[in-house]
Amino acid sequence: MLEGCANCNGVFVLPPEKVSRRCPFCGQAALAQMDPGEDQPVYIQPPELVVPFRAAENQLRASLGKFAKSIWLAPADLNESALLSRMQPVYLPMWLVDAQVQGEWQAEMGFDYEIVSHREEYQHNKWQTERVKEQRVRWEQRLGRLNRRYDNQAAPALEEQEQVEAKIGRFNLKESKPFQSDDLAGVIVHLPNRPPEDAWNEAVVALKTAVAQDCRLASEADHTRGFKWSPHFANQQWTQLLLPIYTSYYLDDDTRAQMVLLHGQTGRLHGAKRASMKRARRVAGIILAVAAVLLLITLVLLGLGFTVAEDALAWAGLVGVLAVGVGGTAVIPPLYAWYVNNVQAKTGSPV
Repeated sequence: MLEGCANCNGVFVLPPEKVSRRCPFCGQAALAQMDPGEDQPVYIQPPELVVPFRAAENQLRASLGKFAKSIWLAPADLNESALLSRMQPVYLPMWLVDAQVQGEWQAEMGFDYEIVSHREEYQHNKWQTERVKEQRVRWEQRLGRLNRRYDNQAAPALEEQEQVEAKIGRFNLKESKPFQSDDLAGVIVHLPNRPPEDAWNEAVVALKTAVAQDCRLASEADHTRGFKWSPHFANQQWTQLLLPIYTSYYLDDDTRAQMVLLHGQTGRLHGAKRASMKRARRVAGIILAVAAVLLLITLVLLGLGFTVAEDALAWAGLVGVLAVGVGGTAVIPPLYAWYVNNVQAKTGSPV
């Protein structure tokens, strides 16, 4: 079932048993059914590889619980049970391209070698000879021609790929395995929003790295520098690699969804932190009420001090100071909530 988000323009493949609800990527709009080619192009090249979900359930639960408790004056909706109930697995796409590479190359190849020398030192009233080994690199120019096919060079398929990895960390692509249809059971798949033509530049960078490595090995060298090439590419074939994440969300005071992302391999969590100004004002109100009670007691003690007991004046002074001190702390909760939300608004960005 193909559904799209009107807010982030994401297109998702939902399992048959999934019921349409908030967008699992941005959380800001409900998903709506769509047809391929409707509103925007849909890139449906089949998956070839998949990185499996590895994070343990207890690790995810602990991360969500810790996150829910990390914010003072958190919104009422921010709690472990709500985050767990909304958590869902999502696959993010990366492009994989196969290409035939032909062309000429040149580079400096470095070969490690060792120099043995001797150093004389005067110790314990006599000269001693010490054998010293130095590692050096001999650089030589090499050039040649290349005609080879390279498979599965990865490039981002989402505009938001860099943002996601900056939040939860990079993925270990070495754990990828051949895709099977069972891998999609219960998992939402985010389809690419970058065409292969836009991702080709990143793929060329990966190809150049692979070619430079092969040329180094063919030269039996230990290092390479100044690699240059004049490549020609042919027979490109594009498929997808699926990357695992979990997403959840909570609602802030304005009922706006704040997304929480978890790395599907490591369990690393990133969430937008929002404090509740409503709770801050309630706490400030309670503090002011306590200060008002203390002020009332101060007035009573002052009355007693001037009419009955002079010792009450000293107590009135102490309680009055306490009332002022307690009342002054009423500004802290709203100030904290404003600071947290203001910092989040400046530094945090929607996924």
